[in-house]
Amino acid sequence: MTNPIQAPSAAFQSCVDEVLRQSPFFIDSWTTKLADAMYERAIVAADSWDRRQLQDAITVLKKNRISIEQGFPERLEKAMAADGSPKSASKKNVPTGRSLSSVSFDDLELMGDSQVQQAVENARMQQLVKLGCEAGLASFSARLSTAQGLLVVKTDSNPLRPEVIALALIELLQSLPVSAQTRAYWLLDGARIMGEELQSLYVLLNDFLAGQGIAPAAYGVMGAPQARTSGGWPPRKVVEAAPHPSILAHIDIPKGEPAEENTLAPAGRRPLLTLDHLHHLLLGDYDDSDHEPTSFSEFGVEELTQQDFSHTVPAALDALTELEEMGLVSTKMKLTRPSPPAPVANLRARLKTDAKTLGQSLAIEVVGLMIEQMASDERLLTPVRQMLANAEPAFLRLAVTDPRFFSDKSHPARRLLDAITRSSLGYASETAAGFPEFFQHLREVAVLLADEKVGDSEDFARLLDNFERRQNRNTPENRKAQRLAVQSLLQAEQRNLMAVKIAAEIRARPDFIDDNRLITAFLTGPWSQVLAQERLAVLGKTSDSGPSTFKLTLDGVLWSLNVEQASRHRRRLLSLIPDLLESLRQGLMSIDFPVEQSRPFFDELMLVHRAALKAMSGLSAQPEKSSHSLGRMFVENSDPMPLWLAPSEVQNSGFMDDQDDPTQTWTEASLSEPEDRGLATQAELNGKIELDLGDWIDLLVDMQWLRAELTWVSPLGTLFMFTSQGGRKHSMTSRVLRNLLMLDLVKIVSQQGVVEGALDSVARTAMQNSVQDKGKFQLD
Repeated sequence: MTNPIQAPSAAFQSCVDEVLRQSPFFIDSWTTKLADAMYERAIVAADSWDRRQLQDAITVLKKNRISIEQGFPERLEKAMAADGSPKSASKKNVPTGRSLSSVSFDDLELMGDSQVQQAVENARMQQLVKLGCEAGLASFSARLSTAQGLLVVKTDSNPLRPEVIALALIELLQSLPVSAQTRAYWLLDGARIMGEELQSLYVLLNDFLAGQGIAPAAYGVMGAPQARTSGGWPPRKVVEAAPHPSILAHIDIPKGEPAEENTLAPAGRRPLLTLDHLHHLLLGDYDDSDHEPTSFSEFGVEELTQQDFSHTVPAALDALTELEEMGLVSTKMKLTRPSPPAPVANLRARLKTDAKTLGQSLAIEVVGLMIEQMASDERLLTPVRQMLANAEPAFLRLAVTDPRFFSDKSHPARRLLDAITRSSLGYASETAAGFPEFFQHLREVAVLLADEKVGDSEDFARLLDNFERRQNRNTPENRKAQRLAVQSLLQAEQRNLMAVKIAAEIRARPDFIDDNRLITAFLTGPWSQVLAQERLAVLGKTSDSGPSTFKLTLDGVLWSLNVEQASRHRRRLLSLIPDLLESLRQGLMSIDFPVEQSRPFFDELMLVHRAALKAMSGLSAQPEKSSHSLGRMFVENSDPMPLWLAPSEVQNSGFMDDQDDPTQTWTEASLSEPEDRGLATQAELNGKIELDLGDWIDLLVDMQWLRAELTWVSPLGTLFMFTSQGGRKHSMTSRVLRNLLMLDLVKIVSQQGVVEGALDSVARTAMQNSVQDKGKFQLD
């Protein structure tokens, strides 16, 4: 089961407040020590030009010191708030304050050259800052996790981690009217000093929390890190079933010793795969052959001349930088890149030797890394991963001749990889229903990819068309079922939202009598749904629509419920009752409300009318029993409106009700987000469901686990619909989904496409190479 989450304690907010209170003193100490460090550097500078530049940088720092000290607290608060807010799926705004783990392959195409360079510089500063405060950060994060309500340490939920604070400083410095060269001189010593200051701050905050009785949370025990392309949470233990003999018989397992290969360049040689090179590959700058011929071992590169903090580069730059995701892991641990099969390694080497441009050499490297990441992605079943590894030659041949493969998401080869991996995610094991047929289709694709004549986009387009047709995922029947399910859920969401408003209007009416709980539950429940359906229909028509029939029925019901008033007009009541009952039944039929569930209301209404006709105003109706289905479905005499779907809507969408608490409440407040949330607490974050279309889950249905894909989310984010094999729909409210996640009855398998994740891993490797390259070669 997932780790239980408790509400953040008051100590968490007091710790955040303490940081904001201390921030002016923190940044004052930083600027003072930075000025002293630059002064000492200027004294020993051998070159007079360097000495003058350092002196100018000191002067500018002193001139802007007040602006830095006054602006830092606000920047820090905004950075913490942004870190705690839900991550937007939009990628229109490309931030430059990146860590090594945040760079995205798709972002690169949207970035300019200066943004790429700045991203590398910022990531390197964040890395150096973190290296200077790791000891204090570990203890502080443990106590802060407890204050946040977590039972195990989750460092990336710490809004005060070094990356966030360093980003606040970076953005502040970039906003000042100073040159890039001056900022570079500041950061020459500033990164190291920032790390030292944070170390002292974390020790102070750790003691602060300890003084409030906050015990440290435990660090989770994790194995060696897997490729980040898995993207699934919580991490699932992968137990591979033995492949079916018929499947094993068709897997081509390469023999022989693989050739050695490494992404990092040999000592004294700059790496080929850097963020700048990858950026230009995506822009198509290496498309023509006018560039100077190059090879894997020798190539040219244009670099912006920027001052850096090379003297502070420790040997730990060769270590992993994402320690927060693994708990306390030794900084000596390194990820080892798996060796490719011998034929693939030999083909890479031959293609690199024959490469005529830097772009071709880079394309070979990128394809190799991408396929290796996909072939090691444990979300995919073993036979599928083996097939992808064996298919690498076809994509290598394509990449050296068609660079659009990287920059165009709609390229047939990209779409083929995405279709294969996405379909594969729909199978939890090799024994799952439908997998043998799927793998047979995949084998046919693999055979065609093995043909050396396959090498252009048209070949891949034909393969893609044939594969998608064989999968039967986009048939007219499936499209029709999807449209019907979405239409039903949209109708239900709109009607329930309108019913909330109408229920409030009913309660506010002067003729509303709230002395009968069952009748109140009906009027503010099912009948509000009827009126909502009617009002939505009227809003979709012209302004000359006729009167609202069921709204008039409400007027009659409220009049008849006033026993004292109705008893004085018994003749009118007698003539009203037949039409009233008929209109009520028609209204309930209009929303397909079950007759059996409305019977308690009609029984209660009959008692009230009988009392009025007998002129016995003191006669009260018999109290309804708690076993009435109407009472169980709707919260009586309360403001929240329970979510309700008609039986036909339930059938069309596969709606799953919350069996433990069917009163899923919809208040107007719950359907709208406040404009200014500020710094989100951990409890607020845990209340959000961060699932996107295309994510895969394992869902327990009728005591069986089903693999399902998120195929629709309502505009308000209150309804989610998943689709499992065979087009079966499973929809639920956000509250039900959240409960199922907490109970481990829904397990997230994948939250990022396999191809997208593999390319993002390539981008992170390029970023890491760039950061390390800056340090190693500026030391020379």
